[in-house]
Amino acid sequence: MKKLSVLFGILLVACLSTSISEGQNNKGHKEYVCHIPPGNPENMHTIHVSVNAVRAHLAHGCWVGFCE
Repeated sequence: MKKLSVLFGILLVACLSTSISEGQNNKGHKEYVCHIPPGNPENMHTIHVSVNAVRAHLAHGCWVGFCE
């Protein structure tokens, strides 16, 4: 159990340090994303988000660029 806790701690620190460094490198940069609201795909629309938020949008079906 102790090994599992140590492994979890290492993974948590690695994830946090990656997020912090990405945020510092991309401060102020934005990207256009065609946002498809989960559960309401008929309401897709273009949004302008931080590049740090793009990955989360891509994970639920959005894409980089403008909606057609």
